[in-house]
Amino acid sequence: MTSHPSNRPFLKVATLLAIIITCFWIASFFSGLVLTLIVSVLSAFVMRPLVQLLEFRLGLRRSLSIAIVFLLAGGGTVLALMQIIPLFTNTVRSMYDAFKVFNFDDKLNEVAQGLTAHVPFIKPEDLVKKAHAALDAGLQMLGDSVGTLAGFAVNLAIVPFITYFILAEGDVAMKKLVEHVPNKYFEMTLNVFNKIGRDLVGYLKGWILDSAIIGVLTIIGLTILGVQYSVLIGALAGVANLIPYVGVAVAATLAAIVSLTQLGNFSMLVPIGIMMLVIRGIDDTIVQPMCFAKSIDMHPLMVILVLIIGHELLGIAGLVVAIPLATILKASANETYWGLKHYSITA
Repeated sequence: MTSHPSNRPFLKVATLLAIIITCFWIASFFSGLVLTLIVSVLSAFVMRPLVQLLEFRLGLRRSLSIAIVFLLAGGGTVLALMQIIPLFTNTVRSMYDAFKVFNFDDKLNEVAQGLTAHVPFIKPEDLVKKAHAALDAGLQMLGDSVGTLAGFAVNLAIVPFITYFILAEGDVAMKKLVEHVPNKYFEMTLNVFNKIGRDLVGYLKGWILDSAIIGVLTIIGLTILGVQYSVLIGALAGVANLIPYVGVAVAATLAAIVSLTQLGNFSMLVPIGIMMLVIRGIDDTIVQPMCFAKSIDMHPLMVILVLIIGHELLGIAGLVVAIPLATILKASANETYWGLKHYSITA
């Protein structure tokens, strides 16, 4: 007996994915809002265990529990910024002052002339141009990252409100949403939402852990090489790595600038480059599979492809939202297909 076309799981999954992709395409025009939502969800994820501890263990009202957690988080953030911002601004100022008096072109010409004495087919002018291009590219990436974060900072004002809503009303809103689902799709819908939630939480955990490891590895590597401000550069690399693959580039650029002003020559550039390539290799082959393989069940090559597509569509913002969106698509497709096959839904 031939099944009715409406009973074919593949067609229903394809329709669902088409709807989700259309929603994502519309959302791509509001990348700042998408980033704001991601940060809000991350903040709620971090705060939720403490809120539940105060609510269920101490018997406090949910609203009071959330207020206490907000006060603790806000106070801790303010105290941390009071310590970090002066240190950061002073360090950046000293780095800028030292680099401003560094005679970059003369030093670069000296290196080029020395290389051409041993490698005749290298033209000094070509080497100088490539060195300038590499430095400009690094500074451009650094500037783009800072610009993205600065532009997003405007949206940070609404993050606490969205985070509060997620903590206070998220469970209720999800329950009301599921209540409107037809009975025959009810269990399947719960499975889809649960799978998406587990995968996204796993991704957020892996995202934070990966960035922290990149920061620690950068601090260790730069300390071994004797580069100044290694802790600050490593911390910035960890934060920048929240935008995938940007952390190492930012660290390499900053470390190169510091080494130029610290030593007055280019002797440290090759060791820094090798160290950053090693960190990148460790991240690609060990850290990322460890952090993401089980949580999102996505092959590393697929992760790279998704990131490339995200970057092409949305630039820096695309690197941030690509994996979460791909995770939602994958979980929705897999769980919906499985549900339609096993629950024998006929319409």
